[in-house]
Amino acid sequence: EESDIAKRLRELMKEDRLFLQPNLTLQELAQHLQTNINELSSTINQTFGQNFNDYINSLRIEEFIKQFKEGKGKKFTLISLAFNSGFNSKATFNRAFKKLKGCSPRQFLQ
Repeated sequence: EESDIAKRLRELMKEDRLFLQPNLTLQELAQHLQTNINELSSTINQTFGQNFNDYINSLRIEEFIKQFKEGKGKKFTLISLAFNSGFNSKATFNRAFKKLKGCSPRQFLQ
């Protein structure tokens, strides 16, 4: 059974899409959920099997893939799609993508 914090976190990410904020912190997210950072961090680790950064980056990567599949890859560069998905650097995007998907963004999309 998912905890109340996990349910509220899923809902917040779905509705408010806070992961699109490039500088989102664990502290800010905890404030939005009216909990403390230790509780939130523990919930993310237990529920999603990831730390805060990996969790947020996984949401950003899914957003990037969604935008690409919607055809925005024809209008925008991959890096601009990454920035639109909440990443604030090319290096972070590429590193996170490879960590989560096991290949580079370009390889994945081909």
